[in-house]
Amino acid sequence: MTETELQPFFEVEELSSEVFDQYADQTHESWRAREKFADAVSEYRRRVEAGEGDPLRLALGLLIVGKHGDALEWFAKAPDDKLRHYYAAEAALALGRSDEAMEELRAAGAGGWDALAIDMAVAAVQIGSGNSKAADKLVDKQAKAGADRHEWYYVRGLLAEYDKRRGEALVEYEKSLTLFPEYAPGMFRCAWLYDIRGDDEQAIELYERLARRPRARVNALINLAVSYEDVGKYEDALECLRRVLKAYPNHARARLFYRDVESSAQMVIDEGVEVTGDTSVRLLETPISEFELSVRARNCLKKMKIHTLGDLLRLSEAELLAYKNFGETSLNEIKAMLSQKGLRIGQRPDELGGVAADVPAPAPTITVPPGSEAMLAKGVGELELSVRARRCLQRLDVATLGELIQHSEPELLSIRNFGVTSLNEIKARLGDHGLQLAPKSG
Repeated sequence: MTETELQPFFEVEELSSEVFDQYADQTHESWRAREKFADAVSEYRRRVEAGEGDPLRLALGLLIVGKHGDALEWFAKAPDDKLRHYYAAEAALALGRSDEAMEELRAAGAGGWDALAIDMAVAAVQIGSGNSKAADKLVDKQAKAGADRHEWYYVRGLLAEYDKRRGEALVEYEKSLTLFPEYAPGMFRCAWLYDIRGDDEQAIELYERLARRPRARVNALINLAVSYEDVGKYEDALECLRRVLKAYPNHARARLFYRDVESSAQMVIDEGVEVTGDTSVRLLETPISEFELSVRARNCLKKMKIHTLGDLLRLSEAELLAYKNFGETSLNEIKAMLSQKGLRIGQRPDELGGVAADVPAPAPTITVPPGSEAMLAKGVGELELSVRARRCLQRLDVATLGELIQHSEPELLSIRNFGVTSLNEIKARLGDHGLQLAPKSG
């Protein structure tokens, strides 16, 4: 992309949203193209400041290169026009100025912008500001015209998601994409909902479609990076984060995730070159699922959070038999399985030779604030965690707040891809509910 190919933006005879999208996409095709267009914007700014150009064109150019504050200043100096107000709203939203964005959107509507598009854009801002009732009224107002419009279904999805009705929200977003398959906001919300319910393939497919767009959403790139890391595609994850950091060098989340992914990739390299290890440790880490047990025994162990041989050895026969539906038949079956490995239930750490230090100590007693007991049965979804933190808890098979606070900081940090960022997030969310992680064992 050369400067001369981008320069016509400031000379095009008639501006429109189509022209804006065309040049915005061309500008973000590559980092070099963005630099070229930014230079063209700077040159045009000098012309406008000298009284030779159009403030609206300058404002739109500044918006394309992400200078939202400067763009708003020049939009304010541009002639009253629906295009000016519509894109001024976009700049205001990027700066978190919701009230100003709604004023600009309404002015764009008064100037002749599509009425349904304006109502749905205003409704989306209202939902983001916590005013779902006002948004609901706008959706009802446009019910007849909205039946064939992707924006209407998208906002219905936002409303359902705001009310925690995620299944219904996903249906609405899918309807929106049926009408407009390349609608970026709909793709992102749909991908995120697929993501949190564990439909990884569908989520990644949508995130990848968003990532292929010249103006890729930052959150889509970061979420795709997390998904790539989870499946071991570390270089692809790093490339997503590099794209974010090229545009926003100081983006805090991207910088943290970049370090986390680099660390995960290095761990894989380190594990690949390690050729020695204690066979007893590896035996204790063997998953229970690798052994042939009856369905009853397997289900009981799963409900008791017993996942490895090491977990099983820490219990006594009496503790196993005390569990609901666990009888002598299951006990004898498990004892026979252990005997084949030269192990037995209740075997002490010091009887395992060099692996004593690797056998976890008994879990500490957990206390909770008075009145918080009922909260422990709530799902970890109540914490509204990031995708990364949520997936790490899934690996640990943690479903409720009560189960979560049974774990200490070192236990969480030992999970693959779980870093200090996720740990601090979980601690903060638990703190909001008056809870905390278990103290460190030993």
